Amino acid sequence: MNGYSTTDFKGYHVYDFPGKLAKLGHKSPFIIKNEADMPILDGAEACYPLYSAAAKAVYKNIAKTEKKYNRIYGDYGYNGKIVTFSNSSKGYERLIRGDVDIFFGARPSRKQKEKAAENGEQIISIPIAKEAFVFFVEKNNPITDISSDDLRKIYSGEIKNWSELCDYDKKIIAFQRPENSGSQVMMRFFMGDAKLKAPLTYEMGMGMGDVVTKVAQYADDEGALAYSFRYFVEELGQEKNVKILSVDGVAPTLENIENGTYPILADLVCAKLESNKKANTDKMIDFMLSEDGKTLIRKTGYAPVKSGRTEIREITVITEETTED
Repeated sequence: MNGYSTTDFKGYHVYDFPGKLAKLGHKSPFIIKNEADMPILDGAEACYPLYSAAAKAVYKNIAKTEKKYNRIYGDYGYNGKIVTFSNSSKGYERLIRGDVDIFFGARPSRKQKEKAAENGEQIISIPIAKEAFVFFVEKNNPITDISSDDLRKIYSGEIKNWSELCDYDKKIIAFQRPENSGSQVMMRFFMGDAKLKAPLTYEMGMGMGDVVTKVAQYADDEGALAYSFRYFVEELGQEKNVKILSVDGVAPTLENIENGTYPILADLVCAKLESNKKANTDKMIDFMLSEDGKTLIRKTGYAPVKSGRTEIREITVITEETTED
């Protein structure tokens, strides 16, 4: 029941009891009673606990409904029928096809926006929270703080050994994430005009003699460096034996995310298709921006936006292959 992920979501499904999901402490004034009227949700790995909590608060009897589908179909790839999970790449594919009403995660990549345009669609992003984009190293690395400029120099290939930054004579093994993942989209944005070097890869043998090249996943080897979103690393605990770095002297605490002092912040958005005119799609997004929605966002571990609803029309302007708008 892990969708396209190795994350153990036990406790975060809407039918888990007692479970780990954030709760309101009172009955939500907004309830969707009929299964057919419930917007289908998908999202990034780190967002699953958030939109599961929202669905459990708003969708009547969703625990019983999803448990029923799980019992009938078992693991059918999306970790649910209404409250589903795949990942950022697959989730946006499903959104663009119209299989999903709301995607929770980072804003879409250039390629995802292009794919929507090819299908005659446009993605609308509505920010609901802020999240820290973090960098982490293996726990034995003595470094605790790093500058944004030095991070860009590492990932462009200019700085190659930790001894240039601290008392640690180890080659820097700088991992990246697959294209179209939320963290890779954010990394390209973070790099700005600096060119991101080619990622570490490995070859994986497939059937009939085929070989597929995959982006190498983080391993806590000496000298390793990688990036992700704070909630994924800290709250879901998916990376073991790691140390999250302060950036430009500021730690990525929830307080520093909320007050805006941490320098690398990302929007967590509800994304929908412009063509989606279902009333409950917009009502569910508005719930996430309400005081009850903000309560669930904060209790889950994110910093809710302070402003009201802002819609971002995801239009692609292609200037060069690596540019994200």
